[in-house]
Amino acid sequence: MRKIIAALAACLVLAGCGLGRWEGEIRFKVTSINNCYDGYSDVICATRIYLDLVGDLPAGAPGKSSFKSAFVEPDDFEDESKVRDQVAVGDEIICVGQEQSEGFEYLNGIPLQLSKCRMA
Repeated sequence: MRKIIAALAACLVLAGCGLGRWEGEIRFKVTSINNCYDGYSDVICATRIYLDLVGDLPAGAPGKSSFKSAFVEPDDFEDESKVRDQVAVGDEIICVGQEQSEGFEYLNGIPLQLSKCRMA
């Protein structure tokens, strides 16, 4: 019985390690800013800042395809009150990227979450 419990505990530890996520800072260039975008059933007015990668990705980062069509919203910035007035097309920003390896967002096809953005 003890061997079975030990084996199950080892499996849980190994499974938990496999669910780890990558996290690191990534530099982007603002390509466009859109104040309204189409929602699922209606037009939702919110600011979205669309991004392109700048430079090389940090070690261990997911592939560049994970960053295709990347965007952030004002609440993804450390100081969202400054975003609306200061961020413009062509600016470079740095965001913390976190790879989603499990959970609701990942199942909906969002493999990467960007947050804690700031001006470069």
